[in-house]
Amino acid sequence: MSRTRNEMVPPAEHTGCLASIVRVLWFVVGNAALLLLAVLITEEEALSGLDIAFWAIVVALILLRYIDITRLNGLTSDGEPASLQHWRRFSLLLLLIAGGVWVLAHGVTRLMAS
Repeated sequence: MSRTRNEMVPPAEHTGCLASIVRVLWFVVGNAALLLLAVLITEEEALSGLDIAFWAIVVALILLRYIDITRLNGLTSDGEPASLQHWRRFSLLLLLIAGGVWVLAHGVTRLMAS
C-alpha cells in the first residue's frame, strides 16, 4: 500500500543517547563485568572485595534495567515496550544465574585449593 503526499508518517521513536548507554551497560558491559569477576573470584581463597563488587554490579544491573523500562522506554528483545513484569522476570533470572555463577566460582576455588 503506498502513501499519498497528504498522509503523515509518524516519526520514529527517539530513545536518545542516554537510553542507548543504559541499554549497553545493563545488557553487555554489566554481564561482561560479572563474568570477569567470577573468573577472578576463582583465584581468591576467601570472600573478598571481588564478591562485594560482583553483587554490587548485580544490584546496579537491576536498577539500570528498572530505569530503562520506567524512564527510557525500554524494549523487549522483540522490540515491544517492556513492562515491570519484564523487569521482575529479568531481576529474578539475573539473581538466580548470578547466584549460581558465584557459588560455582567459589566451588572451583575450593576444588583448586584441595
